[in-house]
Amino acid sequence: MAAVLVDYENVWGAHGLKGAEYLDTEDILYIFYSQCCGKIRAEYMDAIKQTECDFRIYKLANTGKNALDFYIASECGVLSQSGETQIVIVSNDKGFKAVTDFFQLKEGAGKTNVVIASNIENGLMALNSAENYARRQELQDRSRMLDIAVEHARYTERNSLKNRLNTAFLGTEYEHMISRIFVYAEDNQNAAPRQLYTGSLHLFGRRNGTAIYQILKTVV
Repeated sequence: MAAVLVDYENVWGAHGLKGAEYLDTEDILYIFYSQCCGKIRAEYMDAIKQTECDFRIYKLANTGKNALDFYIASECGVLSQSGETQIVIVSNDKGFKAVTDFFQLKEGAGKTNVVIASNIENGLMALNSAENYARRQELQDRSRMLDIAVEHARYTERNSLKNRLNTAFLGTEYEHMISRIFVYAEDNQNAAPRQLYTGSLHLFGRRNGTAIYQILKTVV
């Protein structure tokens, strides 16, 4: 579980909500905003809806220098007092370093981990807790560097397999099942014939599985 506090006035035009799709139902997302930044991109809102996280907003009541910063700092205190141990502040404002310093110095504050990041994704990556381990691994896997030539070869082979299957099943009674067949074929390209056969029976049933296998074995 993590509480993510977004200084939206500071990061709304800099993709501060990048990584919102990695929140989950146990997380709380706070967006602190003012009159000047009351819009949100549809793709981020859709991601937030999909996560079903606890989504809350706070609009600045009265304008003032660093007013939203005080809102966020205050909420960090409230969260810590209520037992929250993983807090992310999404902002490029260097002034929030004082908040992390406070929690590091405060007696007993070792239980509260506060990190600052430029977007949600980087913030979740920075959280170093057992509860966040699986999510951090997923984010690291997503951001790893890949060999472009190898990935292009895989992409080309995938399209080739799809085209061969479309041709092979065109006009058959299984043409409407091509999406499911493609997923199965892609996952079992290196399977032995016997394994491909039994898997086809298990997934599609004896009659359909047998017929589909007879076509599949000429393609995969």
